[in-house]
Amino acid sequence: MKIILLNSGIGKRLAPLTNNTPKCLVKIRNNETILDHQLKNILKLGFKDFIITTGPFENRIKKHIKQHYPSIKVQYVNNPLYNKTNYIYSLYLAKDIINDDVLYSHGDLIFSENLVKLLIESNNKDCVLVNRDIPPPEKDFKSIIMNNRVYKIGVNLKGNNTAFLAPLYKLSKEFMLRWLQEIEDFINNSKVNCYAEDALNEILDLLILKPCYYDEFCVEIDDHEDLEGVKNYLNKNKQNYKIS
Repeated sequence: MKIILLNSGIGKRLAPLTNNTPKCLVKIRNNETILDHQLKNILKLGFKDFIITTGPFENRIKKHIKQHYPSIKVQYVNNPLYNKTNYIYSLYLAKDIINDDVLYSHGDLIFSENLVKLLIESNNKDCVLVNRDIPPPEKDFKSIIMNNRVYKIGVNLKGNNTAFLAPLYKLSKEFMLRWLQEIEDFINNSKVNCYAEDALNEILDLLILKPCYYDEFCVEIDDHEDLEGVKNYLNKNKQNYKIS
């Protein structure tokens, strides 16, 4: 299984912290960065084969990983059009090296080792984290769930069947390759500024994506309010939410 981490965005809503630093290297507690948090909680389960997409400040990400995680294998995919495209284009650029089952995450998602383990141990080969116990956040991804299947993913979804979706997926090779085919069609039609999930929505009637339900802390860091919320949470829950 390969781990895909998307780190090609500008992170403009976290400026000035991201003026000279990639978003994934923004600190969330002491000297821990978002990237440290993700890597440590994934490495605890034995995974060491990564694909990391990059945009601005790629060399800083490479230096950080070489210095702190010299034993892991990383294939970097740089998106030179990071300021003109969304991460759908970064995934398109990585398509030729994605040839295995994957654990796939947005690069600004805060999650625990428990959530990675929950996905990996799920009996469903294709699944994504979904939380039905909280009101769906207005600015984050949501999913429409019917008959225990994910039928649509987006930010602007509403309705009784809508639940918060955290973009951490476990996907089979077959599922991922089919998604990449649809992504390639989008790129060929100049749809480079949308979410990769927009392409996925086109084929969710053909593929079965199951919700993997969870009820613990998990959030994307989009802006300063999110960052402060994560810092406060981690400081208050040092014992039961370790990231080192």
